[in-house]
Amino acid sequence: MSPEPLVSIAMPCHNAARTLPMALASLLAQTYEHWECLLVDDGSTDRPRDVVDRAGDPRIRYVGLDHNRGRGVARRVALDHARGELLGMLDADDWFYPSKLADQVEFLRREPGVVLMSTGMAIVAGKDELVGVRCCGPAGERPVVMGPFARLAPPPVAHAPSLIRMREARAAGYDASLNLGEDVDFLLRVLLDRRYAILPAPAYAYSEHESVTLAKIVGGLRSLRRVFRKHRDRFPARSRANVARVIAKECAYRAAFSLGLGHRLIARRSPTPTAGEMTGFAEARATVAGLASRHFGAPRRGASEPRPHPGRDPIAALPGGRP
Repeated sequence: MSPEPLVSIAMPCHNAARTLPMALASLLAQTYEHWECLLVDDGSTDRPRDVVDRAGDPRIRYVGLDHNRGRGVARRVALDHARGELLGMLDADDWFYPSKLADQVEFLRREPGVVLMSTGMAIVAGKDELVGVRCCGPAGERPVVMGPFARLAPPPVAHAPSLIRMREARAAGYDASLNLGEDVDFLLRVLLDRRYAILPAPAYAYSEHESVTLAKIVGGLRSLRRVFRKHRDRFPARSRANVARVIAKECAYRAAFSLGLGHRLIARRSPTPTAGEMTGFAEARATVAGLASRHFGAPRRGASEPRPHPGRDPIAALPGGRP
């Protein structure tokens, strides 16, 4: 790995112009500056390119799709256009803590046998209020190397905050036929038989509660069944057991939502943040929000009229052409 490896950030974006300023400001706030962002506009009607233009940073590269293709395709397009040694992800309604990339890159440079470095997630709701934390590594001041991951199970890390060596990311690729669950499918293929690590604290702010619906949960669980079935040749018993667990989980969510308890069940997945995590979140948010205000002003609300996306269709240039 080079002394300052280029980090390619994949950012699928569909009608997220209202939240995009915080996402882009969190990149501009990074203490590690050698990054590029592949913002893939997945057929938006609210003109996210205007937000990119206001950022005024050549590291943010806009790629427009002619209509909404889904997250699997958008992630695949971003990966195809990436030029870095490392791949990161940032959804257009989320944001990074300012030191996220610096901490991850430093660790991966020290540990050449680690393929993926993830962080915990700060779960936010409402007006960027911290309501929980999830997916943090083992308690301590420093991350530890774990794995190799050698069993068929839900990935031990979250997709969104992970930083991955590009060679393994390209070898795994994204399944463009999956509009939900493509992240789990990708992570499993990256992680199987390889070592990984997780930072012990949140460094990624994840907007979850307002976007979670029963339909989205059910769609994701059904995609997850497809993902587990892909591995049944190597893990025949585990594949069947995991599919059965996913079906049971779908039934539990359906019952919870029918009783009006769905969002309470979702909230239980994220432990209450500690005082230190609350302070860290507040400091990171203040930095990012201040930069967003200076670069973009008040975020625009509502959608504007669509406009055509000029340039070639990037899908046509991918191996296999149009999905």
